[in-house]
Amino acid sequence: MATNMRRRQLDLLVLFLLAFLHPVTAVTNQTISSLVSQVPSCAMPCLLTGLEGGGCKLTSVPVLTDCLCTNITLQAELSACVQKKCFFTDQTRSATLQRDICEAYPKESRAREARVIAICLSVITFPVVALRCISRWMVTQRLWWDDWMVVFSTVLLATMAGVQIAGTDIGFGLHYWNVDPRQSVRLIQLFYAGQQLYILVQVFAKISILLFFSRVFASARWFQVAIRWFIGVLVVHGVVYLFLVVFECTPVSSTWDLGDPNRSCSNLAAIAYSGALFSIVEDLAILALPIPEIIQLELSVRKRFALALLFSLGIFACATSMIRLKFVIMFSASLDVTWDNVDIVIWSLIELFCAILCASLPALRPLLRSLGAKFGLTSRGSAAVPLRKSMMNYGNDRFREISDFTPSTDITMSPVGPKSGDKY
Repeated sequence: MATNMRRRQLDLLVLFLLAFLHPVTAVTNQTISSLVSQVPSCAMPCLLTGLEGGGCKLTSVPVLTDCLCTNITLQAELSACVQKKCFFTDQTRSATLQRDICEAYPKESRAREARVIAICLSVITFPVVALRCISRWMVTQRLWWDDWMVVFSTVLLATMAGVQIAGTDIGFGLHYWNVDPRQSVRLIQLFYAGQQLYILVQVFAKISILLFFSRVFASARWFQVAIRWFIGVLVVHGVVYLFLVVFECTPVSSTWDLGDPNRSCSNLAAIAYSGALFSIVEDLAILALPIPEIIQLELSVRKRFALALLFSLGIFACATSMIRLKFVIMFSASLDVTWDNVDIVIWSLIELFCAILCASLPALRPLLRSLGAKFGLTSRGSAAVPLRKSMMNYGNDRFREISDFTPSTDITMSPVGPKSGDKY
């Protein structure tokens, strides 16, 4: 009985290859026996089980290929089975065969979605950063530490967006089984670089916001101490997680060389979960930090509205971190990495773009007031008054100026700066 079962499996396999690999045979003129020899033994049970379970009939080549190549669920099951049962080299051979078989069929893709979102976010955010720098220069003829942090974050974020767009050109956004195996190393390297860029942009953008706070609320001693400690926490967070990501696999080259027999990797899911949770806690802390100082101010309706908009953006940025965490958790069990990772990358970009917008929008006020004055839109009683100095300890034994002046009036970089009629 076992012999009959084995013969039946072999007959099914030959029929499967006759129909399933017909396009390959037509191109290469290989014999059926040579094609059979190309199928890894570890993948044979997956092919047979998947074919039968998918209800694909072996009556003709068009019927079989139409059944398989248009059935995303069946292809996903085949791909998942091969990934679980085969080593990477055998996975590559199987993926190449499956990709060639369905080459003539349309392929589901999210590449355009990922590319468009990256471009749209760039078009919105990068000009805002440029206007922020122009606005600051109009007032002080120099850029301060928070400006440079935003500029550096923006350069890194542009690189990260470029990495995503480059990935969409070689398979990111396709289902894993439709990706050209020859591009797998390049795709993993791009994702590896994107992980590191994400950490750097996140840390520098948040430090920029804290440095901005330190100038706006320069007179509060407790606030300055809290800022220094918070920046220290962010630096430690960045260094630790950058180290964990860089050395997530040893040797480092095995991060993208999945066939390395000496490959040993950390618990990547644990790193991703903890990093996302830390980021959410930091977002909430940054959002809450200036509240004790803000509630002491009596603000005009216009400034309350501006402040509400700014905090709304901050809350949205925090919400994007939570949404990203949801996709990180879902991704941990995924075997369709080039498809399922699209959501994580998109929400990572949205989170970082929101952080940079939060850091930049308040700094546009001098530019907006200048344009308002030019077009006769500036309200009365809004003349500027002298600016005050801001100090922050960056040395071991003394305070050092991080800027010559701190804006605290109508030409301030903050929407909560005092205006004629406002009280502290």
